[in-house]
Amino acid sequence: MARRRREKRQVSRRVWLPPAGAAVALAGIVCAVFLTGFFEVHEIRVYGSRNLPLESLQEKAGVWVGANVFTVPLSEIREMLKSDPSVGTVTFRRRLPHKLDCYLREREPVALLNLDKIAEVDADGVVIPADGRSMDIDLPVITGLDEKDVEKDSGRERIGKALEVLGLLKEFGFSPAKQLSEIHIDGDEIVLVWMDPGTLIRVGRDGFEERIRKFRAVYPSLREQGGLPHQIDLRFDRQIVVR
Repeated sequence: MARRRREKRQVSRRVWLPPAGAAVALAGIVCAVFLTGFFEVHEIRVYGSRNLPLESLQEKAGVWVGANVFTVPLSEIREMLKSDPSVGTVTFRRRLPHKLDCYLREREPVALLNLDKIAEVDADGVVIPADGRSMDIDLPVITGLDEKDVEKDSGRERIGKALEVLGLLKEFGFSPAKQLSEIHIDGDEIVLVWMDPGTLIRVGRDGFEERIRKFRAVYPSLREQGGLPHQIDLRFDRQIVVR
């Protein structure tokens, strides 16, 4: 009986001592990671193209120097960096033990905005100020708005409509850089100006997918008949009016 009790005590020690040791080790690791300065951020570097204001953005990111490299608030840093409208995406790399790298990618413009000054706009409708940067002159131009319109929800909604039509044209196989000259916003309606021969294409204010689909269906036959007419009206159900 005494021997059995000694064996139970030995088994008990074998079962419970390793988890206790693991807990102590884990506590030591947690202490080293979070409660000492061993993983304190000493440097934050911001990388991106030369068109981005890297110096000013890096200076702003510097407020997080001294934070723990594992708990530094990446979402807050991302939000701060993306407050510059030219910044599209932000990714991070922790370089242990003391460095954090931020990699920026520019917003990619899909159209120009003809405001008081020419500006670019990306597929999400974010206006990208020129700030002396070179712009892609082959992009279609969105017209019909001014600076005050862009600051209003209604103006941003109309830009969204123009960009929706632009995206559908690409989806249906058109090349806006080669074929589309202008996207004119006429009130709540969208009017396209085709590059050659300057045909006006009235798309309307909604139902854009069905209307661009109709245009895609008749486009080859219209070209074969000697070129596009002066005006194409897509606003009517189940028909296209040409003039």
